[in-house]
Amino acid sequence: MKKLEKNENVKLQADSFESKSLSLSFSSSKTFMLCDKSYIEPFFVGLFEGDGCINISRTKNGNLSYGRLLINLKYLPENVKMLQLIASEIGGFINIKKKNGMLYQIFWIAIAQKDVARCLKIFEKYPLLTSRKICQLAHLKKCLQNRSWSFHLETRDFKYAQQKEIIASYKKDFVIPSYFGPWLSGFAEAEGSFRSTYALSFYICQNDDWYILNAIKLYFDSHHKLGINKDLRRPWLDSIQYRVSMTGNPMLEKIIEHFTTFPLLGYKQVSFQVFCEKFYQKQQTAKCHAVISL
Repeated sequence: MKKLEKNENVKLQADSFESKSLSLSFSSSKTFMLCDKSYIEPFFVGLFEGDGCINISRTKNGNLSYGRLLINLKYLPENVKMLQLIASEIGGFINIKKKNGMLYQIFWIAIAQKDVARCLKIFEKYPLLTSRKICQLAHLKKCLQNRSWSFHLETRDFKYAQQKEIIASYKKDFVIPSYFGPWLSGFAEAEGSFRSTYALSFYICQNDDWYILNAIKLYFDSHHKLGINKDLRRPWLDSIQYRVSMTGNPMLEKIIEHFTTFPLLGYKQVSFQVFCEKFYQKQQTAKCHAVISL
C-alpha cells in the first residue's frame, strides 16, 4: 500500500502501526479470535466511533450522574463473538434484546467505574477521530469531574457546541494517526459496505466529518470523488452525510490487502469474504478470456 503524501491538508504520522504477531485461527464458520490488545484496542475505538455512544445516566438516589459506554449491533453470531472478545479484552458486559420473542439486538455496555476508566485510557492512547464522539467524550469528562446530576442537566444542551469548530479545524489540518489501519477496520465494521451484487465496490459514509472520508481516500491513494447523499440535501437538516464508493481492480486489491492485514471481527467479515471470492472469480474469468483471445 502506498505511503500517503503530506497533501490535501492531511498528514500521516511518522510511526506507522506495526502488527505484533497477531494470533489468528480461522474456523469453518469464518470467525476467528484475535488476542493482541495492540490491535483490538484501536479496532474497538473505530467500531465505537461508528456504532457506539457515550451516555450520562442518573444514580438511584437521583443526586449523582455516572457515565456509560454502549455499542449496539444487530444480533448475529459474528457480532456476538466480536463483542464477547471486546468484553473479555477491554471490559464491560453483553446484553441481548428480544422483540416478539426473537433475538434482534446485542449490546456491549461499560457501566462499572473500572470499565469506564479503562475505556478512557484507551481513548487517551488511541484518540477519538470523529467530531461527535470527541464532543461526547469531553462532556463525559466534565461530568466525571462534577458528578452532580444538576450539572449534567445544565450542560447537556451545549454538548456539541464545539463540533463545528472541530470539523473546521480538521478540514484544515487533519493528521492521520499511526493506528489508522486497525481503527479503519473497526470503523468499517460499523459504517462500511462491501458491494458485490453487480460491480464490486467498497462504500463508506459519515455524517458531517468530511475529513474522515478524505483521510480514508488518501490512505488508499484513491482518486474517487466524495459525494453527498441526495436524501440529506435538505436545508432544515443540520447534518450532511458524505460518502465515497471505491471501485476498479487496482483499488480493490488495496482494499483487500488492508482488510486481510487488519481483519474485520464481526459480521462484515462474512460480506468481505464473499466480496473477495467474487473479485478473484472475476479476475480468473478475465484471464481466461484473455487467453482465449490470443
